[in-house]
Formats: sequence, C-alpha cells, structure tokens
Amino acid sequence: MTGELYAIACAFFWALSSTLLKSQTERMDLISLAAWRTVPGLFICLGLLFFSGKANDVFHLPLRSLALLVGSTLLGLGVGDLLYLRSMKLIGLARAMPLTATYPFFTLVLALVFLVEPLTWAIVGGALLITAGAYLLAFARGSGKTGNPAPREMDVTGVALALAAAMCWAISTVILRLGLEGVDVAVANSIRLSVLVLALFAILFWRKEVGRIREYGVRSLGIALLAGIAGTGLGTLAFVAALQRAGAARTSILTSTTPIFGVPFSLMLKEKLTSRTVLGTILTVVGVWLTI
Repeated sequence: MTGELYAIACAFFWALSSTLLKSQTERMDLISLAAWRTVPGLFICLGLLFFSGKANDVFHLPLRSLALLVGSTLLGLGVGDLLYLRSMKLIGLARAMPLTATYPFFTLVLALVFLVEPLTWAIVGGALLITAGAYLLAFARGSGKTGNPAPREMDVTGVALALAAAMCWAISTVILRLGLEGVDVAVANSIRLSVLVLALFAILFWRKEVGRIREYGVRSLGIALLAGIAGTGLGTLAFVAALQRAGAARTSILTSTTPIFGVPFSLMLKEKLTSRTVLGTILTVVGVWLTI
C-alpha cells in the first residue's frame, strides 16, 4: 500500500507543478522553463543523496543501470515533458493533463511484454475508468483555454503532442523500472536530474538563451523554481519510490490521476468547469479505488 500512496502523492505534486508551469508558458521560452524548473529538484535529490551517505554508490552503479536511468530521463523528463508543456500552451491545462493521463494503456502493454508484471481485472478496469475519465475531461465543452477558441490545426496539434508525451512517459516508465533494479532511490534521482539539467542547459547555451532569464523577471523565475520543487523534486522522488514498490503498471495508473487535482487547480487559471469535467473526475476516482 505504501507504493500506491507514493504514486498518488506524485500525482498531486505533478498537478501542482503543471498548474504553476502553465501560468508561465506565455511568458517564458519552453526550454528555459523546463531547464530552470529542474534546478531545485536536483538540489533536493543531491541533498538527500549526501544526507543518506550513499554518494559513493553513484560510482559503483552498473553500466546497464546507468544507461537505463539516463535513457529513461532523456525520453521522459526531457522529450516527454517538453511535448507536454507545448501541448498545455496550445490547448490548456484542463485538456492537456487528462490526455497525457492515458499513458497507463501504453505502460500496461509494455509492462506485460517486457516486465512480465502480474495484471488483475481490477487493475485493467481501473485503467479503463481512469482513461474514460481522462477522455471526458479532455473533451469537456467549455474547458481549456479562455478567450477565443484555438484554430483547428492548433487544437489537433495540441492533442497529438499530449498523446505523444503520454507515449514517451510510458516507454520511459518501463525503461526506468528496469534501471531501478538494485538501485537506491536517492542515487537514481540524483543521476536522472543531473543528466536532465546538463542536457537542458546545454541546449540553452547552444541557443545562447541562458541570459534571457533577465527578461523573464524574478516572479516568473520564482514560479518556475517553485514548480521544480513540487514536480522534479518531490514528485520525482515519490514517482521513483512508487515504481520500486508498486511496479510500472500500477504506478502509471495511479500517477495518471493528476486530473483529480489538476482540474480544480485549472480553475485558478480561469479555465471553465463543466458537467463532463465533474463526471470525468468521478470516473477517475473510481478507477483509483479499483486499482488500489
């Protein structure tokens, strides 16, 4: 049961982080936003690593585990998160978040094939209900961005990017599950976030955009850092802990409940709440209950 609680805590932190990030997608370059929000998470994980006295374990990590950790990071926290941020910018938090919550379907199939994890009808039923709830939330009339409706091509692109992000996260989850075998949570997270920070800031230096942080202002940078504390810091720690204890399939299903928290948060961004949104949230809650 501990693993399931970690997964739900992860969903909450990710929803909070997404809300904070969405508020800045019109003010900051997406790669800059992604890069700066990883910094607090890295400091949190490095602090835990040294506090736990397991810093030397990093240098004794098997090459296979290291490769899997790095690969899962670049695909999930790198490519997947950037696709998600772009999707949020195009179609809004209330639609992008539930659409990416369909990634349990992809993870279930991959976990069954590559991890041989046991599946029960309750888990499958929970995944179906959560995905159905995500669908209702994603296509609820009146939800999404405020103001003029987005052009159709922008809408289609946003939906496609959200689903692509879900696929990236699913593959990343399975790769990460394999890489976590015999690896401490603090060690794994420190390696993953170190790789992510280096990759994102390397892109910023290559594009000569690191100095643009002065243009964004203290408030935007502060919100990005706060999102990093919630998402790449606390959320990532909870996700890895859940993955080790509950497995890839169950963790992916429970962390996809971000709409439960994200939809209420989206009201803070002045996105509309509809009856389909409420029904979708109820289905998601029932799906969580079945899964647990």
